[in-house]
Amino acid sequence: MWHYLYFMVLVRVKDPTEFTGPESYVHSMIKSNNLDWFPRLRALSLMGGGQGEGGELELRNLQAQLERAQGAVRALTDLLTDLRDQMTEQRKQKQRIGLLNSTSAYLQNLQMNLPP
Repeated sequence: MWHYLYFMVLVRVKDPTEFTGPESYVHSMIKSNNLDWFPRLRALSLMGGGQGEGGELELRNLQAQLERAQGAVRALTDLLTDLRDQMTEQRKQKQRIGLLNSTSAYLQNLQMNLPP
């Protein structure tokens, strides 16, 4: 509201030869006591096809995409954690099997080298 008041004061005190397009339009409207330029209880964001709604819709779409991406990252992180755990368990099993094989081979060598 105050910005419109400041704009009206600016248009009244500014040299008309230095006006921009909107300033010229508002100056002529004020001179003729026409306030149609003033958005009384109207705003593009509140109108059906306004840019505000489109921007808000785009923001909601971006938020939804971000949430989906975060969900996908969480799912991938969980899968990678599970895969790491499975690989760790497989290594442990291979080490156990390797230890058992080497122990049994060692025992067989001992039995072969023992005198009868």
